Amino acid sequence: MFLKHLINPKPSIILFFIIFCVLFGLLPLIQFRIDTVFTHSYLHPLIVLLMGISIPFFLSMGLNNIIYEKNIIRKENLVIGFVFILITSPFINTVEVWISSFLLLFLFNFLLESYQKDLPFSQFYNASIILGVTTFICPNLICLILLLVISGINYNNLNWRIIVIILLGGVTPYLFYFVFLFITDSPFIFPKILDFNQITFLVIEGAHLSKIVWIIILLLVVVFSFFELFTWLYKKSIRSRRTFMTIIWFFIISIIIAAYSNWEYFYFTKIPLAIIISNYFVYTKSRRIANILFSLLVISSFYYKYMIVFNV
Repeated sequence: MFLKHLINPKPSIILFFIIFCVLFGLLPLIQFRIDTVFTHSYLHPLIVLLMGISIPFFLSMGLNNIIYEKNIIRKENLVIGFVFILITSPFINTVEVWISSFLLLFLFNFLLESYQKDLPFSQFYNASIILGVTTFICPNLICLILLLVISGINYNNLNWRIIVIILLGGVTPYLFYFVFLFITDSPFIFPKILDFNQITFLVIEGAHLSKIVWIIILLLVVVFSFFELFTWLYKKSIRSRRTFMTIIWFFIISIIIAAYSNWEYFYFTKIPLAIIISNYFVYTKSRRIANILFSLLVISSFYYKYMIVFNV
């Protein structure tokens, strides 16, 4: 099956992935007009389309490379990239979320770099600065500061100085913001830090068939992936075990944030979820089941993307 070609991929597979990302992004245009699909409050639909193809592609490749280079998943693969693109199918014009997710990728990388460092001040400071910047775009992401603390505990390098560094880093973008307002003599407006709404649950009643099928298959894949992870986690290296605990907490915190926020916040859950699902597809011994699930995920994602206007 195709899944095996994504593990230790040849250069031709990388080229295929690039073509796949472009065609997958253009898929809704077979049936709908560009101004119908890629609408935005202030950007031209063509710009939204280009950003919708390029940012998720670079995000998926960056995530793929980080996980391999940090030896979290030791087998070279393109599974993470493919999975990330497939599970982000519903998001077609979420420009602000794409930009924030791209920034969070750097935050995640800094957290991984803090492993086995006695004084990871620069890593935590850089990560908290990035988090502070993202809160200007998506305010509720401020809650990810818990991830920085948990990561420090997980990697055994959290102390009072690290906590101070995290707070200083988070405040730094706001200091620059206030200085800019003062220099330009602009009205002093305190940025909205938190914007929580009443919790909303995903409802599929009355949804289009493509959405129902895609959600069911994704949930099935997620169940298999978490079962695989918790079954074999104790056999992984110390670094992989601790990093996967950070990834799991990343998923838990981001999904709680999304549940109390706009539905677009669910995009942030896809970064840790893509890693967990890919770990299953790469390492499971039940290759036949994995190939079937991967094929179903691909087919349902294409169907969802093709009928996207009926699902947003």
